[in-house]
This record gives sequence, structure tokens and C-alpha cells, in this order.
Amino acid sequence: MNSASLYILSLSLISISLHAQQANIIFEGDTLGSNPLQEVVVTATRTDKKIEELPIPITTITSKEIKDRGMVRLNEILAEQTGLALVGDHGTGVQMQGFDAQYTMILIDGEPVIGRTSGTLELPRITMSNIDRIEIVKGPSSSLYGSEAMAGVINIITKTPKKGLSGELSTRYGTNESADVSIDAAFRTDKFSFSGFVNRFSNGGYSLMPETGFQTVAPFAAYTITGKTGYQFSEKTDLNVSLRYYDNSQDDRYAVESRAVSGVGLQRDFSFFPSLTHRFSDAHTSMLRFYRATYKTESSISYEDTEELYDETFFDQGFTRGEIQHDYTMRSNLVLTSGLGAQYETVEATRYDDKKSFNSGYAYAQLDWKLLDRFNIIAGGRYDMHNVYKSQFSPKLAASYRLNKKITFLASASRGYKAPDFRQLYLNFSNAVAGYSVFGYEDLQENLQRLQDEGQISEVLIDPSTLSKLNAESSWAYNIGVRMRPVDNLIANVNIFRNDVDNLISTASIAIKTNGQSVFSYFNRNAVFTQGTEADLTYLLSNTLEIGGGIQYLEAKDVDEWNMVKEGRAYTRDPETSQTVAVKRSEYGGLLSRSKYMANARISYLETRSGIRLSLRWNYRGRYGIRDVDGNGIINLDSEYVKGYSLFNGSISKSFLNNNLRLQFTADNMLGFTNEEYISYLPGRLLYAGLSYSFSK
Repeated sequence: MNSASLYILSLSLISISLHAQQANIIFEGDTLGSNPLQEVVVTATRTDKKIEELPIPITTITSKEIKDRGMVRLNEILAEQTGLALVGDHGTGVQMQGFDAQYTMILIDGEPVIGRTSGTLELPRITMSNIDRIEIVKGPSSSLYGSEAMAGVINIITKTPKKGLSGELSTRYGTNESADVSIDAAFRTDKFSFSGFVNRFSNGGYSLMPETGFQTVAPFAAYTITGKTGYQFSEKTDLNVSLRYYDNSQDDRYAVESRAVSGVGLQRDFSFFPSLTHRFSDAHTSMLRFYRATYKTESSISYEDTEELYDETFFDQGFTRGEIQHDYTMRSNLVLTSGLGAQYETVEATRYDDKKSFNSGYAYAQLDWKLLDRFNIIAGGRYDMHNVYKSQFSPKLAASYRLNKKITFLASASRGYKAPDFRQLYLNFSNAVAGYSVFGYEDLQENLQRLQDEGQISEVLIDPSTLSKLNAESSWAYNIGVRMRPVDNLIANVNIFRNDVDNLISTASIAIKTNGQSVFSYFNRNAVFTQGTEADLTYLLSNTLEIGGGIQYLEAKDVDEWNMVKEGRAYTRDPETSQTVAVKRSEYGGLLSRSKYMANARISYLETRSGIRLSLRWNYRGRYGIRDVDGNGIINLDSEYVKGYSLFNGSISKSFLNNNLRLQFTADNMLGFTNEEYISYLPGRLLYAGLSYSFSK
């Protein structure tokens, strides 16, 4: 699809798309209020800035919206956002603008959440009970945040205590013995603040195939504990310290070669984040940050009949970073933000030969210039130095033009990158059951030679010495959009995007073992691209009724594969005639797990007399490729797709005692859709009842 057709499509989508993505109109007392474009966000620029002034696509989700929908985990709220798709690859992650989950950076209060054992960060680890809002920046953000932000950034911002004493107790219980209990308390004076939060989240597990006698998802119990304190030494100097601890224990049980195995899996992460802010003058402000995070997993699995150890694994990751940022207000309409920092990462794991480490340093600068109250330009870049891969420079240029009070045009161009991770460089894993092996690039030649010396290799397909050094993935991204408010009660947003990605890291079969299985490793692919259009709209029909929705059109293709199809060099076998035929352009499905169409709609209603709130939502994901049936290396047959599906969610709540007490019932996936073969994170219909009580003094 060329730029012209994308532009035409985007205009047509305005009339059919409904959703509150970049602008959330939320309940205020017994009516609906609407001033979302005045909301201040920080993720897009690392400084406070109103949404209406930002020249890049951003979504904000308030804590009130999350509560009104009855959601308690991060994956639940992200699943309902335009342009985001949940994926279940080694955990539940989120896909953005056609990028896999490993390309989206997840932050809490601006600092990264670690623990990507296989590239995907497990979203249900993060509770929504103590947050103020979520900010979602789409498109490469490497110019500010570095690696892992090639698709975008999701920043979870925790609550800032109100003055005085406040607190909340909330609980939710439902299907599969799912229980979520939270206690939140805070205290604030003119100079001192403290907040503490404790959450317990447990589930009895579920099975999508009960006939097997084993559960698809095992029972678990997880605890989250956070603390946040701040002290104002003077009008110019503030100190803030945050702590977070997460602990998850899971009872694993499954079958291996017709024998039952079981054991306990443990998962723990901890983070410590102090920051010191000093305002030298109205023009100069500096912030000194330190961040330390650890993530650990342990698993011990034994045969139930003999108690013999089947498998024992561990993963231990550490992340340390120091950074200083300085904001210089050169004029009232011109702000320079700059910073530099260094970070040190380590990992020890069963699948690595020894302790691995990365060292890196970086510097960034960004100029925010507002011209004539209509034209806003943001220009900047970041330079990253690394001890393993070559240095990277990630520039960004974005601009917005406010034509009038009703229409603002947006445009941006930026470069993103993602560094090879520990897994892609140093993994050393052989599956004892299936018989295959996976080696990281750095140790591939040594490990392959070892297998050859042991007589385990029957054929070498690719000589490791011919592979180029594994390089960082990089992309150029372009976003063009319009933000519209034709009338006070209507907000519409359209964004057209294109991402051209070089050096995409993929896996390949390097050799065939004598048991018929493969030896895999990682290499850089030539190029891929993703492009499409997102549109959303929110309309306040009355003070008590709001409708909204959105739609995304996406194309995600490998350039080499697409050229083969266009040139008639990709073939398949006709299922009716058994003859070899060329794959048609219309048959090429592009990259795996990408849906061409996604859509959502919602309606929110407040009955003012009784105070009952009702929320109904629909989410649709179109079909997507999942496997190569005919062996031609591409997706082109109907049998190679997962069929599209719809999910219907809803909630109803009523408040008592001056809105301090809330009773709520929620239903997710009301029609009970499941796909036991490919979508393990959808357990069917989920029903919950919740009760919460809050106070402030």
C-alpha cells in the first residue's frame, strides 16, 4: 500500500472509528467532563507537556477509567487500546505498530521493568491498583530511552499522595478462584510524603483441554509490595525514593513422554529508585537518578512416579543505571533537555555458560521550541556506546501545527534501535526431550565444533564463519496524523505510520543433528517494514452517555519475501490439482502473528439518580499467520492462519457513602471464546465481583 492509498484510507476511517485513545473523557461526579487535551504528560519528552501541544501520537489512560472498567492487571487494560494486540509468546506481551512485544519498552515511573527471559515481558506481573495513569507513546523512542523502545514506550506512573491521610482497600474474586486484594495507604504534609501498597494476586489455574488431565495455566500466588517517599528540603530541592518488590510462586504440573512431572516455579523482582531534583533558578533544573533492579526465576521439576529430577533451571538478571538530566528554559517558548548516564547489566542462567555482562553509556539532548503559539518543533537525539555492538545514534524530529482551535496536524521522523540481548548472543540450550539445540551468535562456532567432535552433527547447512557479526536492529519511522475536535463533545485522531527496519534478528537452522533435529542460531535479516493507519474517536452524546471506538489497518512484510512474491519466485502446491503454482500477491500474509485489521468500540453510561455506572466494550482481532504448512517459508494458505475473533467485556458498578464505597461486577470475554491450540492466555468467560473502600482526611 503506497502513501496515497494510506492517506485515503485514513480519511475514510474517521467516519467509522470509535474510541477514546489519545483523549479520555471521564466521569466527573454525576456527569461526564471533557478537558482531556489539557492533560499533562511526561513520557514523550521527559518534561511536563500538555497533550494538545505534543507533535507525536500518545495515549493516556487514567486510573479512573481503569477502575470504571473493573481492571486490575496491565494486560487487561492494554488489550482494549487501539493499535495494541496481546501476544502469547513466552508470556503475555503487547504488539505495537506491527512490532513484536520485545520491541516495546515498559517503564514504571520512567524506569525500565526488567525480566525478559525470552524477549517478552510478562504484563500480568504489573498491578493497576496503585497507579495514577498510563502513558503510551507509539513509534520509536530510542532518542530518549535507548534500546527496547524501537516500537514505543508504555510508562506506568504511580500515584502521588494527596495532602493529609488517604487510603484504599479493594478486592476482586471470580472465575478460576482468581483473587486480587490490595491495600493502599498514603500520608502527605507540606514537606514530607509517604505511600505504601500491598497486593496479593492468585489464581487456581485453568485447562483449555481438560481431557489431558493437566492445566494449561498452573495455579499461582503473587505478591507486590511498593513504597514511595519524598522530602522537600527547600523550595528548590526535593528527594524521592521508590521501592518495588514482586514475588510469584507457581505450582507447575504437565506431561513429558506420557509421564507426569511437577514442581514449583519461583519468580522475584526488586527495584530501588532514588532521585534528587534541584531547581537552581527558574531557567535551570537538574535531576540526579539512580536505578537498581534485579529479576530472578527458579524452577525444579521432578517425575511424580520416581521423584527423579527432570529439569532444574534458574535465571538471574541485574540492572544498574545512573543518570543526570538538566532542563534549561532558554526562553518561555524554548526548552533544552539534556542528560547522560551509564548502565551495567548482568545475567546468570542455566542456559548460559557463565555470568554475562553488558556495559554501556549514553547521552541525549532535545530541543522543544514553540513558535507563535501554533507551531511546535521537537528535535533531539541520543548516542549510545556499548561494549559488544557498535555505537548507535538515534535522532528524532517532530512538529505540530495548530490550524485552528479544532484541528492540529502532527508529523515526526525518528530512528529506533534494539541491541542484541543476552539470549541472542550467548544462549547455550539443548532440549533433552525434542533434541534440538539453540546457541547464541558469540558461542555458535565453538558449540557447533563440540557437537561435531562428539559425532552429533550429520550436516552443516551454514558455515558459522560466513555469518556476519550480529548487529543491533535499527529502524526509520514516519508518523503523520491529525488531532481534531470539530465540536466540544467530539474528539477524533488519525495517525499514518511507516517503519523500515534493518538487521532484524531472526533464527535459522545452522546444522542438522544425527537425531534429525536442528541446531539453531541467530542472524540479521535484510529488511522488513510495517505500515498502516490508526483512527479513533470519542463522542459525548450527553452528560451521562459516551461512545467511542477505534480501528487499525496494518501491513507487516519481509522485504525479501515480498520481492519474491512480486517477481513470481515464491511457489506453493495447489490443493486441488497438486500442481506447483506461483503465490499471488493477494495471498502473501506477511510476518507471523500480525493482524491486518483490528477494531474496538465501547459505550459508557452513568445513571445519575441511582449512581450506577455501566461500561460495555467490544474488541476484534482479525486473522493472523501462525505457521508454514506448505514449507515454502512464507504465509500464503488459509490453513496457515488463526481465525479472527471478537471479545465482549463489560462492567457495572454502584457507589455508596459519598462515593467512598464501590461495588462492582465485571465480565470479560462474555461469549466464552477460546482457542486451545494457539491462544493459551484466553481462558474463556471470566466473571468477577469486586468491592473497594477509599478514604481521605
